[in-house]
Amino acid sequence: MNRREFTKAGLSTLGAPLLAQATQARAETAPTGTQGKTLFNAYYFRAHMYTCVPRHIRDDLKWMADIGANIVSLAVLEQDLFAAVENIRLVCEEAEKVGLQVYAVPSRWGGLTAGAPKVPSLFSVEHPQTWMLRKDGMPVLSPQVSGVISSVHYPETYQFFCESLDSLFRQFPIKGVIWDEPKGFREDYSPKAVEKLGKDAPREAHYKATADFYSRVSRYIKDKYPDKILSMFIKANSGKLETEAASQISPLDYFGCDGRPWDLAEDQKWKNAGSDESGKGKVLLGPGEKIIALGKQRGKKTLMLTENHNLPATMIPAMDAGLPKVLGLGVEQLIYYYYPRNIEQPDWNMAVIAKHLKAYRQQHR
Repeated sequence: MNRREFTKAGLSTLGAPLLAQATQARAETAPTGTQGKTLFNAYYFRAHMYTCVPRHIRDDLKWMADIGANIVSLAVLEQDLFAAVENIRLVCEEAEKVGLQVYAVPSRWGGLTAGAPKVPSLFSVEHPQTWMLRKDGMPVLSPQVSGVISSVHYPETYQFFCESLDSLFRQFPIKGVIWDEPKGFREDYSPKAVEKLGKDAPREAHYKATADFYSRVSRYIKDKYPDKILSMFIKANSGKLETEAASQISPLDYFGCDGRPWDLAEDQKWKNAGSDESGKGKVLLGPGEKIIALGKQRGKKTLMLTENHNLPATMIPAMDAGLPKVLGLGVEQLIYYYYPRNIEQPDWNMAVIAKHLKAYRQQHR
């Protein structure tokens, strides 16, 4: 069965009674995290970028809604704000029809955020004076992600974020923003950084400056658009300094991490499997639990993204076994990828996601 057949027929094969229960549960669950129910958030990346087929969009969103999703999140490049306007509007309009709120994931903005796809930031390309620099004066590079990175110390960088957010909220009914794996947690020796921190500033000072930048941008959103929901997650295997700094960013509503939906023991089995996300301790069970506990201690709601992307078929059984345990943690927002990049057996992958999310909705009616 191919993807389109699966989105239309897959739910019925999982049982009509269960579908009815999941639909009712979705209607009962407000996108505010009330009643102790986990919000399900579908990462719907790049469907709006160029080829945008309305019937495909409708099928996709109905699939998400029917398994109990509350939110659909779009990865928004800075150029999408002028080059994909009608496409994003279409997704927003169709999402509203099936009861889904739409969140935005600012992607590659200034090289300071993840998201999708892996491309350089137009802002950074056009503003080389803002680049983060190494101690030897060469640009800091993220070669497998977005290339150069703009420094958080330049007012132009902050202004770019604020103006882009204004454009986003002005054009689309976006209900929330997700800061996906912020990339600024590193040492910066650009002129502005040295001017503000000193040439021999400790790493902690650099990390705090990055956290302060995201706090400023997030506060800009909350002050101007107080109804917007703000989320952030870091890698489950992030170091202590990054975790401590990121967990203190305000005024985030949700804070957490992304990783594979299994534990360290399972992860060791995939150490040499050739996947960027596996075998490196980036797991939700264990390390991820510590991160959400820290965020909760600091007044944030809990969030996890279960990484079902870049997943060989051999890992699907491990995902099948681990996802119920992740759901059992009771996180307040759970994100999954809808038909993500670089996976074998995509329909099997999504069937596993559907099975467990629907079962959760049935148990928490």
